[in-house]
Amino acid sequence: METTRMHLSSPRARRLAAGATAVALGATIAAAAALGAAPANAASADVTDASLSWSLSNEANAGAYFGGCNFLSAGVAGSSGASAPWTATNPSPGYAASAGNVSIAYPKAAGGTSTPTFATKCQTGDGTTVRPGTTTAGVLTLAAGTGTVDAAAGTADIAWDGGFTVAFYGGLTYWSAEDPELHVAADGTGELTATVSGYAASRDGGSWAPLTPRTVHLATLTDVDVDVTSSGITVSPDWQGVEPASATSLNKTNADWGSWPADFVDFQNETGQSSYWYTSGANDAAAKKPQPISIAYTAAEAPTPEPTEPTEPGTPEPTTEPSEPGTPEPTTEPSEPGTPEPTTEPSEPGTPEPTTGPTTEPTTPAPSISTGGATTFTVGDSVPLRAEGLPAATEYSIVLHSDPVVLGTVTTDADGAFATSVVIPTGTPAGAHTIAVESSDGTAVVSLAITVTADGTVVVDPIDTTTAVTTGAAVNTGGTVSGTSALPWIGLSAFGVVALGSVAFIAYRRRVTQQD
Repeated sequence: METTRMHLSSPRARRLAAGATAVALGATIAAAAALGAAPANAASADVTDASLSWSLSNEANAGAYFGGCNFLSAGVAGSSGASAPWTATNPSPGYAASAGNVSIAYPKAAGGTSTPTFATKCQTGDGTTVRPGTTTAGVLTLAAGTGTVDAAAGTADIAWDGGFTVAFYGGLTYWSAEDPELHVAADGTGELTATVSGYAASRDGGSWAPLTPRTVHLATLTDVDVDVTSSGITVSPDWQGVEPASATSLNKTNADWGSWPADFVDFQNETGQSSYWYTSGANDAAAKKPQPISIAYTAAEAPTPEPTEPTEPGTPEPTTEPSEPGTPEPTTEPSEPGTPEPTTEPSEPGTPEPTTGPTTEPTTPAPSISTGGATTFTVGDSVPLRAEGLPAATEYSIVLHSDPVVLGTVTTDADGAFATSVVIPTGTPAGAHTIAVESSDGTAVVSLAITVTADGTVVVDPIDTTTAVTTGAAVNTGGTVSGTSALPWIGLSAFGVVALGSVAFIAYRRRVTQQD
């Protein structure tokens, strides 16, 4: 599926020359502006550094009954020639923790990540070998995404170059996705698509055939919040209640029953993995449902042009100095000794030339931290975090309280923002906790209150826009704040000057040694 991405221009001011013709043109444009011709793309911004981080599902990173584990690999894997677990040399290309813009990382329980190898791909970031029912929580990241976001319209179009492979049962079955694209519509609905390929295989190794590549939905999305000021999007893909026709063993008795998108499940019917992408058992939803997708970017706004001084209506622009009626035209020298000749410039040296209005200095957003649209997680899941309003190029620690546990470290970008993910340790006791972003001296500059329930659910406390931000040493427990301020646009219309914004695995249900 070929999709055209919009690249909308940022607001831009124009200045028209003085004179009778320009006056008439300025009046015409001003009249159009008065009728509501405001630029529709005032909040549109180009994106060149978008990163997409995703674990897909816990099942895609889980221990397996055969082949060691299910795992993610960077790059599009070649053909292994048969349905068999991968080796260090087959397929080729084969296992990789990085390839081009794509990388794989495993989170550590105490914070930070480790880079897996072929030998350690079935171990957690802390070196523990996974078994069925446990997961490495591997995180896939695609970098250098490009496109546009428009906060005013609520839309986004971002594409990535690169691919990844998802292998089940040590590589007995696998498929790949390439060049994902994110599209978000003005109503908050969205889709993440990619070109998928893979191999049809049987568990006894009797068949092995390439599948026809096609574009499918990796995720469909609802209630996506596109906000340039927040520098990112975090959203949980649709799952509950999704019912593809080809999900023949869909189990609706599961309290959280659901499925991945229909065309994705259709494709997995050919790989043999289909039942691993929807509820087929009584309590397997937590393993199979999609994990939250986190997308971080820097929105590059075009600089606002500096306003210029308009001439007064009906007054011709002076050349040298105005002359009094009936008197000889003065020279550039003052008429009276020691008295400076009045000019259009300020009389005091060093005073800047007056403009049409005060120049609005760009405001720095208040420190804030957010998990995006997702507010419920499970202990051991990757929890996306993004923050803004902090000092640029500064390193911080992310610490879980009350008993301090360092979850990781981050460094803010040139705009004082960061986007990352952390794992709430599995041993975290039930009760109220705080995730704090702390400076080198241990001061919490901003924090997020969470509650861990007895069943291991992590709940982000409700948003409190008045008490959520902590800028001192005390740790906040009030919630989160996410910036929503509109981006400015400039429209100046005067006789002679106009400035307007431009509109513009087979993951079988039949396991080798045990049924799922």
